[in-house]
Amino acid sequence: MTDKHKWRRPLKNIPVGTLVRFVAAPPRFTGESPRSPGNDNQNRELAGQLAVTVTRGEEEAYGWGGIFHLHTVLGDSFSHYGDFLEIADESR
Repeated sequence: MTDKHKWRRPLKNIPVGTLVRFVAAPPRFTGESPRSPGNDNQNRELAGQLAVTVTRGEEEAYGWGGIFHLHTVLGDSFSHYGDFLEIADESR
């Protein structure tokens, strides 16, 4: 693996049916800020939104933790990278 690929992360192990939260992903390069998960299909900011995984992570070309198919609790459905997901901690 070359220096330009130090940001690659392995496929996240998040089971189907898991409640996840959208979070900022770690920087890929020195000096880069954490990466925003972006917006949903209604143009609402994803950071902090909850979703349920519909599929396990699948390999993808970027190495951003895999790609997951999701249903948000706000009723949206789409796919997103594992780097932007964390398992929701119900104790928060």
